[in-house]
Amino acid sequence: MSDITDPGMTTGAAATTDPGNPVPAPGRWRWVPALVGALVVSLAVAPVGPLPFYVTPLILGVTYLAAAVVGGRSATLWAPGLIITAWGGAVVLVFSHTLNADFAAVAVTALGIGATAAALLGRVGFRMDAIAVALSVLFAGLTELIASLGVAILGRGWFYGALLGVWVLSDLARISPLRRTGSGSARV
Repeated sequence: MSDITDPGMTTGAAATTDPGNPVPAPGRWRWVPALVGALVVSLAVAPVGPLPFYVTPLILGVTYLAAAVVGGRSATLWAPGLIITAWGGAVVLVFSHTLNADFAAVAVTALGIGATAAALLGRVGFRMDAIAVALSVLFAGLTELIASLGVAILGRGWFYGALLGVWVLSDLARISPLRRTGSGSARV
C-alpha cells in the first residue's frame, strides 16, 4: 500500500462531515489542550513570560499532539503535532547550544523525522492527510524564512498563540482545510 492513498478511500465521519454543521459537544473537548497551549505560548514565552522564545515551536508541537491524543486516531492534528514537535525539538537543541550543528541541517532533518513518523502512523490507521503534512512543513519553513528577514512579530509568543487560536476556531467552525475530504485531498 502506498503512503498516499486514494482520497475516495476515506471512510467514517471525516468523509461524511458537513462543513456547515457545528462540531458536536464531545468533539469540542479535543481543543481544550490546544487552547491551553495557546495560553501557555502567549503568556509564558518571552517577552511576556520567563521561558526563552526558542521553546515556542516545541510548545506548539506538544500542544498539537495533546489535542490529537484527546481527539483519537481520526484527529486532524496528528501530522502537525509530530512535525512541529520534531522541528521544535531541533530549534531547542540548536538555540540552547545543546547541539553544535548547522541549524538548517538540523531543522530539515527534524522535519523529515516528523513527516516520516506521520506517514508511519498513517499506515497503522491514524488520520494523516497529505495537506496536513505539507502545511506543517510549509509553516515551519515560512516561519524560518520570515524570521530571517527580521520581521519582529515572529519573535512574540502571543503571535503563535493567536495563530493556534485561529486554527482552533477554524476547526470548530468546520472551515479548516484539514477537515475537508474529497477530490482535492489525499491521506497519508
